Amino acid sequence: MILIISTCKEKFSELEFVNPIKQIVGKATIKQYKEIKELDIKRAEKIIICGTALQDNEYLKHLTNFNWLQTTTKPVLGICAGSQILALQFQAKLIKKTEIGIIEVTTVKENSLCKEIFEVYTIHQNSVTNLHEFEVLAESKDAIHIFKHKQKPFYGCMFHPEVKNKEIIEKFRAL
Repeated sequence: MILIISTCKEKFSELEFVNPIKQIVGKATIKQYKEIKELDIKRAEKIIICGTALQDNEYLKHLTNFNWLQTTTKPVLGICAGSQILALQFQAKLIKKTEIGIIEVTTVKENSLCKEIFEVYTIHQNSVTNLHEFEVLAESKDAIHIFKHKQKPFYGCMFHPEVKNKEIIEKFRAL
């Protein structure tokens, strides 16, 4: 079973950022990040931490709700806000970098989620830096877009593959 974690402050935002992911993965459990229990993590085979609305940064005030990332070895895919959470749990930093719309991303390291040059849909106001615990897998001319933890099966994806590039979520599901 895949656990889908919502980072949305407003339930309405889940229609845009959570439900499309559920449609791609099929059978899954959806939980809001403030409701996650140790048992939820234990039961999950894989975990997806979703994105949220552009102006919704509430999750940044509750990063301790994600401390379980320090100990789990389950595959995790962080999407947009989820990738920021993942990076921050491993001492990365956020920088202001707004990207909205369709942009071109280039794969810089061979990996199982993406290849070559491809277009993505972005809607974020932060990017990540100081990714010492991660390898950069793909980037645009202005920002890092996909990264992977060096030891754990954790992937961060700054764009929204549930909008464009659904195959990235499908490939993560198949890992």
